[in-house]
Amino acid sequence: QGPFLREYSINVGNFIISSGDIIKIDGEHGTKFKFNSVVTNPSTGNTWIDCFELEKGLVSRFRSFKAERIKRIPMRRKRVSRR
Repeated sequence: QGPFLREYSINVGNFIISSGDIIKIDGEHGTKFKFNSVVTNPSTGNTWIDCFELEKGLVSRFRSFKAERIKRIPMRRKRVSRR
């Protein structure tokens, strides 16, 4: 684990994003990311999120961003068939 503190979920609005959830990052157009953890450096107080960039649905590069840039992807509602 090293000197950094990790948490594997974060509250965004009224929702909890957990490790493995798919998110978007503000300013990164058209790219989705798989959330990994929130990291805090206790000696400086800096906080950021670690995630993996997705290309064609597969994990590719490891990226880090400020937590304020997280955009949750709303879950699609299941359609109700009416007969």
